[in-house]
Amino acid sequence: MRISTTTLESFRLWSQPDQDWMTEESLIDTIRGKFVPTPAVLLGSAFGQVLETPEPFKVDGGYRCGDYTFDDATMAEPLALIDRRGVFEAKAMRRYGDDDVVAKADHLYGAHLSEFKTTTGYFDYDKYEASCQWRFMVDIFEPVKVTYHIFRLNDHGNGVVELRGIDSFDLYPYPALHQDCAELLSRFVSYVTLRGLDGLLRQRQADAA
Repeated sequence: MRISTTTLESFRLWSQPDQDWMTEESLIDTIRGKFVPTPAVLLGSAFGQVLETPEPFKVDGGYRCGDYTFDDATMAEPLALIDRRGVFEAKAMRRYGDDDVVAKADHLYGAHLSEFKTTTGYFDYDKYEASCQWRFMVDIFEPVKVTYHIFRLNDHGNGVVELRGIDSFDLYPYPALHQDCAELLSRFVSYVTLRGLDGLLRQRQADAA
């Protein structure tokens, strides 16, 4: 099977004890490839597009992407964090036994991988550190470190976006990382096989070919 790190992260979240917000229905929707973006996701997507290629979105006094406006003051610090010599949306795949895991890095420059995330709430380090996505990216891309930049945004409900702050931190490879990735993947494969969902993943792979 060909499996994305997004799907594996949804499975990890659903598997967590004492959580009641990630339902099995939501997990299965992710496996099916069904996704309905929330307003926060749409905001993050627009912000990410401006980060990646600011020039097409330039307007007087700032940037405009979709329904969102980012003034020059909002974008100055985020844009200054990015080394334009790097590659955006870098994709790679690694085989684990009979299965392939596909990862997409927001930005890769040499052996330094960067992820850009947005939130309209508060910064929660543990949420990002616990994710399996950066672990698989380390296992697949083999960077020396992963840097997360968390942009705290407020669109005031009118599409005019304010940057409330940036929280940045680094994560590093560790000896048991590959084993952790392989064990999570094994549990996921067992789950989809038991639930008869493995055919969905194979069909999605065939449709994308």
